[in-house]
Amino acid sequence: MKVGLHQGSVLSPLLFVIVMEMISRQLRAGLPLELLYADDLILMAEIEESLRDNIVKWKSGLEAKGLKINTGKTKVM
Repeated sequence: MKVGLHQGSVLSPLLFVIVMEMISRQLRAGLPLELLYADDLILMAEIEESLRDNIVKWKSGLEAKGLKINTGKTKVM
């Protein structure tokens, strides 16, 4: 990418939402299991194994589109 938006541009949030809507459409199961807010993703599950499966699904799906999940900021509660 040679040209982009400057950080702080008023178009940045709108374009981010539009792009994330299209990218995540195939990955989403919907509320209450997933919540997209700004540039954060919250995944919920009844058991830890299901949660790990969802994390892997989202990680591989986003990476296929050229995005990365910051695993250093990932928390499991």
